[in-house]
Amino acid sequence: MSDYSDYTALDAASILLREGLEALLVLVALLAFLGKSGQSEQKPWVWLGGSVGLLAAVLLGLLVKLFFQQLLTHTRQEVLEGITGLVAAGLLFFVSFGLHRQAAIASWQTFVREQADVALAKGQVFSLAFLAFTAVFREGAETVLLYVGLAPSLSAADFWAGVGLGSLTLTVVAVLLLQVGKKLPIKVFFRGLSLLIFYLGFKFLGSGLHALQMADWLPLTPLAGIPKLRWFGIYPTWQTLLPQMLLLGVALTVGLWQRLRTEPAE
Repeated sequence: MSDYSDYTALDAASILLREGLEALLVLVALLAFLGKSGQSEQKPWVWLGGSVGLLAAVLLGLLVKLFFQQLLTHTRQEVLEGITGLVAAGLLFFVSFGLHRQAAIASWQTFVREQADVALAKGQVFSLAFLAFTAVFREGAETVLLYVGLAPSLSAADFWAGVGLGSLTLTVVAVLLLQVGKKLPIKVFFRGLSLLIFYLGFKFLGSGLHALQMADWLPLTPLAGIPKLRWFGIYPTWQTLLPQMLLLGVALTVGLWQRLRTEPAE
């Protein structure tokens, strides 16, 4: 691990928590729908699909790990960290501002109910398993890709501590969701996690650009009066700070625009 990166176990936990919560909500919505429709005997299909999706995501993670181990033998550590960090940052912001913005919690649950209704009407219980598989594998694949950007710059101990913490928290949330359901403040939880993910993407961007500077792939122009905050991915150079400031401006603009759109509707 390089000496200029400062990712933590909390960074690893926040990724798993954010992505895992979306998959968990789909599974809980499916299980709740089956229970209300008097089809509780079909619930094992949901658990089967979710389990296979999780296994497939783990296998994908192992394959990606082997690929990058081979790549690392032919590539400088700083170059690998820089490129994977920038790719991970791009994926984070694409997910946050694109797909996941369109797939709000209510929309997700409506879609799940519609698909489950069609599957039950046609007697296609395998479709329930496939729907659960798709939800878990999609989020699992995103988690793997994000961990690709994080793992080269994080110690193995911190990485697995973060995975363990994220998994434990998801387990607690799953139990609470299955017990009390809609009483949990899921939207508030999502907003908090979204802020964590934005922070991590901001950090990925700065650290990735700095890694490429250390590899002499990018120029390095110092900025006076700016502190170096490795825990936040801030480095006092024009090449790292300017893209981060542009990103922050875009995020604030999108956030304000969405707020103005929702207020009249409310």
